[in-house]
Amino acid sequence: MALVVGAGAALFAVSALPGQAATPAFSKPVQLVGAGGGEPGIATDKKNNVYVNGPQSIPSIFNGTPGVAVWASHNDGAGFANANKARFAGSYIGGGDSDEVVAPDTGRVYLADLEAVGTAVCFSDDHGTTFNSVGPFPDPGHCGGVVVGQAGPSNDRPWLTADKKGVVYLTYHEFTTAQPLAFRSDNGGADAFAHPCGPLVTDPAIEANIPTDVTGGTLVSKPVVDGAGKLYVMFTTTTQDQNLAALADNKLSGTFSQVYMAVSSDHCQTFKNYTAFDGHKLGSNTVQFGDIFNALTIDGGGNLYAVAAGFVGTKPFPPVANLYVLSSKDHGKTWTKPFSIGPVGAHMLPAAFGGPKAGQLAVGFFHTTNGVTDPNAGNATWTYMGGGSNNATSATPSFTLTDVDRGAVYFKGAICTMGILCTSGRDLLDFTSATVDGAGCPLFTFAGEPVPGGKVFNYVTRQTAGCFRTR
Repeated sequence: MALVVGAGAALFAVSALPGQAATPAFSKPVQLVGAGGGEPGIATDKKNNVYVNGPQSIPSIFNGTPGVAVWASHNDGAGFANANKARFAGSYIGGGDSDEVVAPDTGRVYLADLEAVGTAVCFSDDHGTTFNSVGPFPDPGHCGGVVVGQAGPSNDRPWLTADKKGVVYLTYHEFTTAQPLAFRSDNGGADAFAHPCGPLVTDPAIEANIPTDVTGGTLVSKPVVDGAGKLYVMFTTTTQDQNLAALADNKLSGTFSQVYMAVSSDHCQTFKNYTAFDGHKLGSNTVQFGDIFNALTIDGGGNLYAVAAGFVGTKPFPPVANLYVLSSKDHGKTWTKPFSIGPVGAHMLPAAFGGPKAGQLAVGFFHTTNGVTDPNAGNATWTYMGGGSNNATSATPSFTLTDVDRGAVYFKGAICTMGILCTSGRDLLDFTSATVDGAGCPLFTFAGEPVPGGKVFNYVTRQTAGCFRTR
């Protein structure tokens, strides 16, 4: 049962049960200027320093700036020291996809800057004020254009995952084969991620579904680690026969119906594969979990969550985009069925982050404000919604969600889900991001285009009421 309260679906509750989170409220989103917006990433440390990053365009030398844009807040996202003047870090041949992560024990900030031929990786030990290249050599340029710390050859959509004691992973989608790959550093990047991980895809039946060309693609989500050091990588694919059916229907590729997990208990030397959801069993191209990057996260109790936008239907390629949550309480071996959340309309670009206690899950996403259910509709108007659940491991979890900026429209028009193959509608790029601070309050970052056809900015908002309990 769904309950909508307030004008324009400002407050939305799903399955009003005891586990439902308290009514959320959010700060006015801070607009980050000085650099272009789109698919921003976010991370925070134990001292509530908040770091936001965003790609600019590749190669960045044509922008007159190195690498990607970074912003830092030292007051829990209420303000950003360089909100009006972005800092840039990375490589002159980079500027593509970006990612940031904070080491849980030292607070070191790691930054990835996509170059396609590889990834420039930088780090900061002064809360994002300055960056230096990983690797064994000095970096007098401070990641200011020429970066010697290179990792991950033939690289697309790199993600960073930091564990304790200097262990850091770089995971990505290999450009030509669509294989998920990963490399590891054992000493905070000083070895330049010199340790290749074992094959992530070890099940021949799953390997058969890895697309063989760039149009099919493989969506590799940002990996997570648990308290015991287990590494979890989620990747989503179509199938070869769905690709063929899609081509016959004049579509570029089949739907992303297959959600898989690669789990390593030995610091990525070996992986076991599990199926989180097999959508192909429900029919060819009737299930989609790819609008666009899916979110994988873990809560303080070690429970895993997958959050995805798309559809679970009976007809191929329906013009809808719903939001789904799946959870696992046994380290990714088995998963609940997809559970739909969110108000009536279209839902895109989900973000998720686990809270400090078991069952806590924060989610954020774009949704249409005018009831349009087709994400490709030119008349769609979009705003950003956030909130969470305290019983997210349930097969029917309860969520309380609200628009983070009631009445605001952050985008108008179609949102394309085909990544680099989009010809229009990719203004916001491919995802939004979330984190949870030391007080248990979620923060979300997302892109917006306040003037249609104008400049795209990144925004940051922090939940100010209804946060997770930390004790």
